[in-house]
Amino acid sequence: MNARAGTKELVAKVDYSLGSPWVTVPTTAATYNFLDDTSGKSLVTKQETPAAAPLGSTNMLVGLQAGGGPYGVQAVPLVDAPEGGTCHP
Repeated sequence: MNARAGTKELVAKVDYSLGSPWVTVPTTAATYNFLDDTSGKSLVTKQETPAAAPLGSTNMLVGLQAGGGPYGVQAVPLVDAPEGGTCHP
């Protein structure tokens, strides 16, 4: 999977079930496009405003690539450290 914000590639070749490197993105609204590495086909597009520091955001892709309706691929944004700050174990 590849991910882009507008025309800027953020990550490439992210394998299924593995994470990608942390990438700094502006905390302004942007359209994110998630692409299939092999075909280049768009899996899903999502408009989102990432959380500002010290929080971060992670986009999780869920669903079936060949599914439709509620079973199709969806980008689910998660706010990292939802308790409102960094972890202090």
